[in-house]
Amino acid sequence: MIVNPFLIDTERPLVALKGHRGGYVQLAPSREVTSYKEAPTEVFQAAHAWAAQLELLGARRVYWITLSEVVSHLHIHLYPRWTENELKGLPLFEAREDTVQPVWTPELTAALQEWAEKWQVHVEASE
Repeated sequence: MIVNPFLIDTERPLVALKGHRGGYVQLAPSREVTSYKEAPTEVFQAAHAWAAQLELLGARRVYWITLSEVVSHLHIHLYPRWTENELKGLPLFEAREDTVQPVWTPELTAALQEWAEKWQVHVEASE
């Protein structure tokens, strides 16, 4: 049985799982949501705000990916492509488990904390 990592004990309406790659988060509502018609608009607004922040910090592209197959809970992968990345698109996303990834810099970490506070996002490390 697969455990839904987004359903945690929090008062905040959104949950972000912080990935290994600097800037990468999976964002979802903190209550069970399995379709777009059930999704609160705040999840999309917060996703847009994080993508825009990543671009301000130097991301050349921010991919939004919603697969929600392993965990049926609607969630958005926000995956940045930094200047040094040669891979693009799905090959870059598929390489997310590779050991060498851009790090979470102090600047990125501070931006994540500020974003999480503004958008009422509970942040958890996904690893």
